[in-house]
Amino acid sequence: MPIALGWDIGGLTITVAAARDGLIQAARLRPYGLTRDPGALVPLLRDLAGEIESSIAPGTSGWSPAHVTHAVTMTAQLSPIFRTKREAVAVVLAALESAFPHSTIRVYAVDGRFLTPREARLAYREVAAASWATVARLVAQRHPNTILVGVGATTTDVVPIAGGAIAADGQTDPERLASGELVYTGAVHTPAEAIAQLVPLGQAMAGVSAERVAIAGDVHLWRGDLTSDDYASPTPDGRPATKEFAGERLARVVCADRETLDDDAVSRIAEWLAGAQVESLAKAIQRVREKHPDLQTVLVAGIGAFLGARAARGLGLDVLALETEAGEGGVRCGPVGALALLATRDGGSPARLTGRVDRGPTRETRTDVVVKIGGGLLAHPDSVASVLAVIGNSSRHYRVLIVPGGGPFAETVRQINRSLPVSDEASHWMAVLAMDQHAHLLAARLTRGVIVVDRAEISAAQLSGRLPVLAPSCWLRAEDPLPHSWDVTSDSIAAWVAGSLGASRLVLVKPPGTSGAPLDSLVDPYFSRAIPAGVTPVVVDAGRVDELRSALQE
Repeated sequence: MPIALGWDIGGLTITVAAARDGLIQAARLRPYGLTRDPGALVPLLRDLAGEIESSIAPGTSGWSPAHVTHAVTMTAQLSPIFRTKREAVAVVLAALESAFPHSTIRVYAVDGRFLTPREARLAYREVAAASWATVARLVAQRHPNTILVGVGATTTDVVPIAGGAIAADGQTDPERLASGELVYTGAVHTPAEAIAQLVPLGQAMAGVSAERVAIAGDVHLWRGDLTSDDYASPTPDGRPATKEFAGERLARVVCADRETLDDDAVSRIAEWLAGAQVESLAKAIQRVREKHPDLQTVLVAGIGAFLGARAARGLGLDVLALETEAGEGGVRCGPVGALALLATRDGGSPARLTGRVDRGPTRETRTDVVVKIGGGLLAHPDSVASVLAVIGNSSRHYRVLIVPGGGPFAETVRQINRSLPVSDEASHWMAVLAMDQHAHLLAARLTRGVIVVDRAEISAAQLSGRLPVLAPSCWLRAEDPLPHSWDVTSDSIAAWVAGSLGASRLVLVKPPGTSGAPLDSLVDPYFSRAIPAGVTPVVVDAGRVDELRSALQE
């Protein structure tokens, strides 16, 4: 039977669990500082997969890339190495594709769909930080009326489940923080100073050091609720994750050491910090219950389930531990166990889109026609509306990409350059960014329009029934294929894009009144060198929508 590996790619840890025959077969958790060594991600993924393979299929022929589905969530999107969530999703997926080039990869979205990597790059907001929904969806199938409290190493999820459905107010991290359904406290990584500002010291309450000298893992290791193996994080001082060194780190919370604080003093600090975490979780649970007063049961899960249980019992609620066929190891590894099980049940199949053929992840998509909409068209609002309507209808039958001109946005660059001259290179990139601005305008005017920045996002948009509008600055920055000169405008850029995507036609939509003019007079001086041999350029007057419709359908 096919095997599913559930992955959670985080900024501090990588977790993976393998499911087969509806059971979790093995689970692994590995500390990994993404910001310290991003190049180590691919070999680490391969190593962990190898460990899983050796533990569940030693000496057998049942394990092969063709039989393995890698189901993925990610919590690395807030790592400081990334400037945006879009970038984080792209980097993580590229690493997975490099690590497992011959296996099926599916990315879990917050709404329960499994997406192909191409689709996930486009829906990056739906796949970044979707791990909470894996456990919630699995729990909802077995416990239709409960509050799931999943306490992980870094954060806690408080998810109401009513009538067998997830009843959360938020989906994205910001929304869940605002609703109280995401609490930034966890059993391992949370710094002591983020848990409490005062702790007991002798007969007084002392302020805490804000130097990240100890973390929650030290608290719970000292108290015996976690083991050294559970402490899946680099320690603040680089010393081992043992009770002895955890005590030393906790003493430093009040700028002391173990020569001045005995075991009882350290234990009081640890108990106070643990209690503060329990109190914060109790407040979050109560806040959710105010919206769902009929929910009387709390189901606790995750490596810090003991914290959730204390909080729920303190509120007088019934407590259940997440006991599934995953077993303790799978449950303690958190969402990856649920994800692997969901993938085996659903087959990790990409979501089928209503009214469209699911072409599958291995089919190469190729843009049929690139439509470059000249920026000068913005002076003719009625023409803009009619042109976009024709393109929108045609894109339901052909794979279309819109490339915007620079228009008045680029003209602003020219005007500024006259009074404050800059180099050709600077002018080039400023004008390219002007195209990005026009792209956002066009996408906002299209019912199915969506901004895309590279080949992968273009393909994903077309597969999902959207109409991609290219904001070209990122792609051009990465490949830099054209001279930096005012002789190169958006016409030449569109020609290069058409060739890169294997399009057969490039339709250049010009302002009304240009019909009949020769091509050379309507395009930039570099265009004849930029247009590839296999791409046919067609110039269309925006006032002649019938000609545009014909050009798109040839």
